[in-house]
Amino acid sequence: MSPVRIAAPTVVSSGRLRAKRKDDMYVSRIGGACRRRAPHAAFTLVELLVVIGIIAILVGILLPALSKARQSGVTVKCLSNLRQLGTATSMYAGDNKNWLPWPTTTFGEEMLWSNAVDPYLQNIVANSRTGVAANRNYSAYKQCPVWETFNDGARAGGQDVYKEYARTYKMNSHLRAVLTTARPNPDGGAPTLRWLARMTQITDAPKTVLYGDATSLDQTGEIASQWDSGQFSFEVNDKTQASPALRHQGGANIVFVDGHAETVKFKTIKRTLKNEPSISVDTWESEYVNGSGAPTDPSDPTKSEAQLGLGRNPNSPLIWSYLGRLYRY
Repeated sequence: MSPVRIAAPTVVSSGRLRAKRKDDMYVSRIGGACRRRAPHAAFTLVELLVVIGIIAILVGILLPALSKARQSGVTVKCLSNLRQLGTATSMYAGDNKNWLPWPTTTFGEEMLWSNAVDPYLQNIVANSRTGVAANRNYSAYKQCPVWETFNDGARAGGQDVYKEYARTYKMNSHLRAVLTTARPNPDGGAPTLRWLARMTQITDAPKTVLYGDATSLDQTGEIASQWDSGQFSFEVNDKTQASPALRHQGGANIVFVDGHAETVKFKTIKRTLKNEPSISVDTWESEYVNGSGAPTDPSDPTKSEAQLGLGRNPNSPLIWSYLGRLYRY
């Protein structure tokens, strides 16, 4: 039933009754009974300020949590990408008598890890690019998700000097065999002491680094053709080389030779960039220590730890190399 409007009476100075509109009340008849509804009251300024203050406090509490959740999402996606690379590399080795791809461009584009894994990720290069870009596939799954935030690549002509030049993932630089006798160069050049590593040479696969987060533009800033960012390999022993990037809440994501991936956090040090001495990045200590317990870069990788008087560094316990067997030199 529609409400019946009744003016609330009030007494004025003359003793007469009149309706006072602003104090109108409403009566609705429901089953013979009457129900009153009070007029709407507005918020006071103090009440509004209190509500705004509460909202501001809640935002201050929630924003860090939301930011951490977003960072965790990036970390999970990064680990997934690395596992895919680990699986693709294992398939490559299975088809090539247990030989691993090469960490750098020394032996040409075909043996370079970043290109060698493409057929196993169902991504074959077919483009009209020029220069090195003609043989490369710039796919996001071969990069940490942070790569998507870099200045966009050229996507035409040659490789651009920012995003396409950058490698947020790099291969362990020491996964190459130590030779004492030169052998024919697969690239057609002079005989070489550098050679491919074999899976059978790696005796502790669950601890041996395969690929991982490494120095790139999110640490160095947007620098054209930045040397560390553009490298395909990384390590911890030689501080002039690209190193692990601790971009995931103080840790680096690593995929190991056995195929498992995890976020790793160790004691950190500062490393000055090779071509930008004014810029330093956080990274890890060398995997080796000398007789005094100080982190060190081995002087002769053709000799064993015992021959060099070295031990493993407890502050950097991952395996990057096997002295006398697998090392970059």
